[in-house]
Amino acid sequence: MKQSLYVILMLVSLLSSAQEKKFTIEGTLPVTTKKFNISLRWNSGERNKEVKVSNGRFVISGTIDGPIKAMLRLSNQDPLLAKDVTISELMDNSLELFLDEGTITVISKTTLADAEVKGSMAVNDFQSFHIQTKGLTTLQSKIYEAKRFYSSNNESVKILNQMLNELSDLTYLEEMKFVKEHPSSSVSLYMVKKSLGYDINIVKALPMFSLLTDSLIQSVNGKKLKEIIETAKKSMIGAKAADFVQPDINGSNISLSSFKGKYVLVDFWASWCVPCRAEGPGMIKAYTKFKDKNFEIYSVTLDENKEKWLKAIKDDHYTWVQAGDMKGWENTAALEYGINAIPFNFLIDPNGIIISRNLKGEALEKKLEEVLK
Repeated sequence: MKQSLYVILMLVSLLSSAQEKKFTIEGTLPVTTKKFNISLRWNSGERNKEVKVSNGRFVISGTIDGPIKAMLRLSNQDPLLAKDVTISELMDNSLELFLDEGTITVISKTTLADAEVKGSMAVNDFQSFHIQTKGLTTLQSKIYEAKRFYSSNNESVKILNQMLNELSDLTYLEEMKFVKEHPSSSVSLYMVKKSLGYDINIVKALPMFSLLTDSLIQSVNGKKLKEIIETAKKSMIGAKAADFVQPDINGSNISLSSFKGKYVLVDFWASWCVPCRAEGPGMIKAYTKFKDKNFEIYSVTLDENKEKWLKAIKDDHYTWVQAGDMKGWENTAALEYGINAIPFNFLIDPNGIIISRNLKGEALEKKLEEVLK
């Protein structure tokens, strides 16, 4: 019995060590009289560590499941000084890098953003890309800085936003080039995931994904990414919208297919989502204008609290179909379409084909005017 228990414990230990990889970051920064902390965040910010910088040096250790992008950020220990920084200063004191098993060295003679990073192949691959695209990221931060001096409806903001879109396109081209040259790198897997964006749009991701080696696609993270892409195909323009059923405010089951023959905007939102609520007035305007022209809205909530959901519907004066199973992010319809950020919507034509995605503000009304002539 004791021997069997020992074997089981050994197997558990081996499995744990196989899943977790240890890393250590050894950093050297310019010595200063100011006192700084440095934080490391990864896994979309869910994991983080923070240490003090002493005599220009710091050490951060931890465990990861596999290579993953992370962010190092330097901040003044004085909360008041740490709070009052410009975007440019924030960029200078931030460094994107890849975490991987083993020792990673971070050495800077100027700002953290200009640090030299060395480690495994994945660490070095990402550092090379970081250096290659630094001009684009620097320009991007300066444009964001400039936007702060204008009101949101200023004509200059429109021009600056256009510049940001063009910079994003240039960055994508650099990422595509990287993937072509590094089809087996863990960093390439990250590039594909990044190209999906918050709304999981596979238009940019698919060409990248097709370049990856089979071994990378068959890795644990590769399989996860493939699953995300396959799910995302269900909400792409040109796809047949998958049917689903959700209970409405009275508990009656409402299927998406029950709207067949109409143009339907499927809208994912939640009462606690500020951007979702901000879209409300525009949706009300569009619904009022087109509801008698073969148009409907089918809103699905990611709420878990029914009372707060019903209160939001009443307070915001929504009069179209509202439904939800009160399972939050585990909502069955949201899982079916791979929803990972809200607000999110897609427009379906009378034949059940998705013809547009993420219509916000005036774009929704403009699209409806186009199809409901």
